[in-house]
Amino acid sequence: MRPGRRYSSVIVALVMAVTLVSAPVALAVFSHTATGGPLTVASAALAAPGSVKAAQVSCRTNRTPEIEVSWSATGSTYATSYTVERATASTGPYTSAGSVPIGETSYTDKSGSLGYSTTYYYRVATVFHSWSTSSTSASVKTLGKSCL
Repeated sequence: MRPGRRYSSVIVALVMAVTLVSAPVALAVFSHTATGGPLTVASAALAAPGSVKAAQVSCRTNRTPEIEVSWSATGSTYATSYTVERATASTGPYTSAGSVPIGETSYTDKSGSLGYSTTYYYRVATVFHSWSTSSTSASVKTLGKSCL
């Protein structure tokens, strides 16, 4: 490559970098994995729900625990639903516990796989088609088999 062309490429790269840096800041970043590698898109259209809380529903002796998860609604007008996710560690991995329409702000996890005296972490994802953005997590420790 001739020296003049190398400088032209550097100038084009610098102009592109300045253009990207001066772009508007997004309110949320959400990711989706596409064939061929990860694809990250920034957008102001999708915001995570806030104030996530998790609490055990009234305990019943020898009955599988139930956890109620509640949150404040997203301000995103494009959101289509919420996905409630559960993990046994704050860092995950999180798996889907259920899904609710965008107008709802609570979900009761009645999974038969919930255990006694176990700490669970819940987070809620705002969903728009195949995109999502997750809230911070809330934790709850279930009571023992005898509700103690």
